[in-house]
Amino acid sequence: MNTQTYAQQEQPRAEARKAQVLNAATDCFRRQGFHGASMAQISKAAGMSVGHIYHYFENKEAIIAAIVERDLLNLLTITQRIRSASADGDILRAMVDDVQHCTADLDNDDAPLMLEIVAEAARNPGVATIVHTADRTARERLVELIREGLHFRGVSCTDAQMEGPLEVLYAVFEGLTVRMIRNPDLDLQILLAPLRSVLEHILEELIFKAADKTALGEAS
Repeated sequence: MNTQTYAQQEQPRAEARKAQVLNAATDCFRRQGFHGASMAQISKAAGMSVGHIYHYFENKEAIIAAIVERDLLNLLTITQRIRSASADGDILRAMVDDVQHCTADLDNDDAPLMLEIVAEAARNPGVATIVHTADRTARERLVELIREGLHFRGVSCTDAQMEGPLEVLYAVFEGLTVRMIRNPDLDLQILLAPLRSVLEHILEELIFKAADKTALGEAS
């Protein structure tokens, strides 16, 4: 077996091992918090030695970076799902229709983890950089998606016009994470209609601003 063949065979195994560590760390961070969870506890939950974990991750901060990256990939999967669902090209309508899937994707178990990472980002510059970078990438992808939707409607808008509505959109869905902790009996199904209305209003406001900008541009 040559070196290249061995490396190709080892890669899936290494990825599986990394996923094993991430799943164990995620569970530990949920239950004990970032600082409360030790590498020894993560090692026990993962079923491998601490030394083996350090082979894949330099420290707990590196594990958080991998968790944030995994969450970002999940978000990018959602944007792709919306594109695929908009067979007629009306991405904005597909975004509204995807609310049901987005609420179904929310998980009570993930809420404490997200808040733990955000709290750590508030006091740890390294984690803050990780979170800020992921947020910027997510925003860029969402902006691209909305721009495609506006283009389908024959309008466009500036980054400044999009910034406010986007932040409100993020606040609504990230705020649900807090509500799931404050009210663990929250029935997400009863939120579907209000969430659709909020999202429709935000997108309609964007369309109105974009149409107004386009009209002004044509007039000049």
